[in-house]
Amino acid sequence: MLISQSPLRHIAMLFVAILTTTLIFSASAANARSKTVAYTAELQQPVEASRHIIRGTVMHCAGTECKGAKSGSSFKTVCAKLSRKVGPLASFTYKGEAVDAEALAKCNGDKNGGKQRVANRK
Repeated sequence: MLISQSPLRHIAMLFVAILTTTLIFSASAANARSKTVAYTAELQQPVEASRHIIRGTVMHCAGTECKGAKSGSSFKTVCAKLSRKVGPLASFTYKGEAVDAEALAKCNGDKNGGKQRVANRK
């Protein structure tokens, strides 16, 4: 019997094939799960654990925090739509940078962006 026909060689090749397949699939699954968080929102009122799809991104909310990966929409759109779904936001962060108070007020539905209009006096 030749060594290439040995049952032990077939078992070794099968083991290598299974090991390689397992490594490839586990690496790709880990990569899919580890999308970086682009949006973080702190809510004014806690919510039950939920998931919201906003303009192509999935936002996971629990307690007073929501997180989501980058979408094709602007952060202002995502912020406003999230505020409409879960209630007023205490803060909103995009890629580690918090939006200013004016943008947050617009996000929460204030048409003036937190500014008060002053009537012209003549």
